Amino acid sequence: MKRFLVLLVVVAGGLAWAAFGVPSNAATVNGQAISQSQLNSDVTAISNSATYFCYLNGQQVVESDGGAGIAPVNGVGQQTSAGPRTSATTAFVANYLDTEVGHQLVDELAAQRHLTVTAADLTTARTQFEDQISSIMSDVEGSQYQCSSGTTALTGQAVLATMPSSFINEQVKFFATVNVLEESLSGLATSTASLKTYFEAHQSQFDTACFTVAQYTSESTAEATRAAVFEGGSFATLAAEQPQGGPQGCDVLATIISELPASADLSSLPLNTVSPPVEVDGQYLLIEMTSRSSTSFATAESAVKNAVELVQSKKAESAIGTAEHHASVTLDPRYGTWHSLNAQVLVPKTPLPADVLDAGVNSPVAAAASKPASS
Repeated sequence: MKRFLVLLVVVAGGLAWAAFGVPSNAATVNGQAISQSQLNSDVTAISNSATYFCYLNGQQVVESDGGAGIAPVNGVGQQTSAGPRTSATTAFVANYLDTEVGHQLVDELAAQRHLTVTAADLTTARTQFEDQISSIMSDVEGSQYQCSSGTTALTGQAVLATMPSSFINEQVKFFATVNVLEESLSGLATSTASLKTYFEAHQSQFDTACFTVAQYTSESTAEATRAAVFEGGSFATLAAEQPQGGPQGCDVLATIISELPASADLSSLPLNTVSPPVEVDGQYLLIEMTSRSSTSFATAESAVKNAVELVQSKKAESAIGTAEHHASVTLDPRYGTWHSLNAQVLVPKTPLPADVLDAGVNSPVAAAASKPASS
């Protein structure tokens, strides 16, 4: 198979290393190998699908709340009519290898707990994978990161149609493994019976709350409004003076809480009491609950499922983070170095001049000064 990755080799001590051949593994994680062929295959599949790469980039933007996307997958090399460029950027490869290290650790944690993935688990995970892609595509539609050229966002099914089945199966198995691991670590499942049990044990979290909100551009202005309410002012009146301020309707309390930072602490906010300023994206909210009543399970079921999934993900995130920081990871140096403190694959450093066959070609000054000999 044609090699896809054309990367700089960083070798201490000159070029003698080349005589010993190319390592067969891109990395080992606690003794388990991630082969170069697997890494090359995955990166090649992504490089061949601008749509799937666009999804990965959108996912990074959404998860970082509008931050920077991921490094481009395609780097230098000839663009041919038959397909993509012939090499990948070191930044993308390091990032994706970091992802595969994480996948390996999830498999290891599941094996330690003797967990298995069933056919039903895989079917559920395939749906979740498609739904996640569809959601990301919808979130970035209309922005500079949108992936479709039409009027509607691409679906997860359409995006996955551009990827090899082997790649899709690999990702679906990872989703399924994470699901069973989350249930095992949290002791919580998402079956209707399990959700009802959780609801009954945490029923007050799913009360229906009606609330009034006002938004301010500075904390001091928000504090001044709150002080005016304590002195006898009407918060409903003051809130209505702000753009989009005033009564906001009613919703399940857990749903409202999930959309705000933990510092808001709405579950303990007394009725008809204005909260301290809550910072959200540089704006400051004042919130007042005007009523709170019990909710039936049928009404709250979606919010209960979201709450259970949040508990599951936090448990898994903590376990995976601990495993990453204690993992023994070694990398082929061409792909980067493992930073155990941050549990992250770092991009390879620029090679020393002694490690480059012709250092002059990498020097803009030298290249500019160099001219073909005249005949």
